[in-house]
Amino acid sequence: MQSKADIKRQLILETAKTLVLADGFNSLTLDAVAKKAGISKGGLLYHFPNKEKLIAWLGEYIFQEFENNFSKIADSDPIQTGRWTRAFIEASKADLTENAELNVGVLASSILDSEVSESISEVYKSILTKIQDDGLDSTTVDLIRLTLDGLYYSQTLNVAPLEKQRVNEVFDQLMKMTKCEG
Repeated sequence: MQSKADIKRQLILETAKTLVLADGFNSLTLDAVAKKAGISKGGLLYHFPNKEKLIAWLGEYIFQEFENNFSKIADSDPIQTGRWTRAFIEASKADLTENAELNVGVLASSILDSEVSESISEVYKSILTKIQDDGLDSTTVDLIRLTLDGLYYSQTLNVAPLEKQRVNEVFDQLMKMTKCEG
């Protein structure tokens, strides 16, 4: 059972996420988050003493959501071989589609806060361990992982991002790669 403090922090983080997705990172102010969450600024400051801490926690929160979605997708896959890799592909596709602006914040917060970077890195290593032990050829898994890393890099940093149709084709091909093995 979540404590009242945990519930309040989740409300604040969900509100911050909603603001960023609706209006971009420039809309993320402590005043705006407090107002939209229906709490006092003092209440917000109790949980997040400054904007930098809010962004850092938001980064961890988004990555935790990714991990939860990843596990949920894998658990619903009836085919054992490759299920973690397919879940990684599907969770990445959803994340890139829904959280593009937030991924920039996650990247920024991980650069600015070594604890956030370490936390995100540990979760990512856990995910990578699951996909490496997924029953697929390790080179195939590495190709899928590095392709997804490249899509994140391209999209979040706006470095020659692919058009949506091409991105969908890449995701389709990655999924096929998880099903072509004996």
